[in-house]
Amino acid sequence: MVGTRQFRIKQPQSIAQMVVERLREAIIDGHFGLGENISEDKLAETFGVSRTPIRDALLQLQQSGLVIVRPKRGTFVFSPTLADVEILCEYRLMLEMQALRLSMTRNHGDLTDAIQSAVTAMTAALEASDQFAYARADAAFHRAFFDLCGNRLIRDAYTVAEGQLGAIRSSLSVAYGQPGDQSYAEHKQIAELIAAKDIDALAAVMDEHVWRTLRVARDALPEDAGSRRP
Repeated sequence: MVGTRQFRIKQPQSIAQMVVERLREAIIDGHFGLGENISEDKLAETFGVSRTPIRDALLQLQQSGLVIVRPKRGTFVFSPTLADVEILCEYRLMLEMQALRLSMTRNHGDLTDAIQSAVTAMTAALEASDQFAYARADAAFHRAFFDLCGNRLIRDAYTVAEGQLGAIRSSLSVAYGQPGDQSYAEHKQIAELIAAKDIDALAAVMDEHVWRTLRVARDALPEDAGSRRP
């Protein structure tokens, strides 16, 4: 029969998937600290579900790198070393600059609007001293590069590390109190350069902005022999 697709019933989200989304959000927002033990029993009680969907959700989050399951010890939020952060920064900078170039070429107007909306949300979060809202606005700022780049492979590649980057960003914000004024100023500068289509100046500011994560992390995360950047 032609056109039967319109009659298909959209399946509701599974309980496990809903738990995945809520727990992922909680980790990224910093409600669970890096390296913190996650109790299946407490999660089941909190969400009002059995342990089965909790276990399924934790397995999915393990695949995305947000949690680590240690046999006979429990499940923990991932705990990166400086070398891990360095690798993430290299990966992030490479992808963000390419996504920026494409989104500025293909969807400059929409990109400018999305970036300005994120900056407005960051400003409001700063004024309200809401570090969680600030972190979400920060994530939306950078996610706009990928949502508007017109290349699903680049967008999907960023998704691989987006959760870990968000959790690290939130953890450092919690450790240092208010989101840094310097980082906020850089977001505003990036927004202005995007509007002006100044890709060369953007590259310099983005390099400084992305690598700030590693510099701030030096006082908060364990040293690792694999770290190469001074």
